[in-house]
Amino acid sequence: MCEAGTSFVAIGDAAKLLETTEMRVLMMLKKNELQGKLVDEAWYVDRSSLQLCDRPKASDIVKPGCGGGCGSGCGGH
Repeated sequence: MCEAGTSFVAIGDAAKLLETTEMRVLMMLKKNELQGKLVDEAWYVDRSSLQLCDRPKASDIVKPGCGGGCGSGCGGH
């Protein structure tokens, strides 16, 4: 998935590639963590700014037995 050159993907596709939500991608665009453009009221993300090469996935970071979203309230930590 590491492609050279400038190409843009729809925000929904960017969210899937980053394994996150469209809202998170919008926030990343706002914080300039991603590069994108607004075309006819739809956001497109520069594929090269996704940095998909050798990027850890959420499943690589979450501790075993934890869904990652419990805020430590489940006692699984």
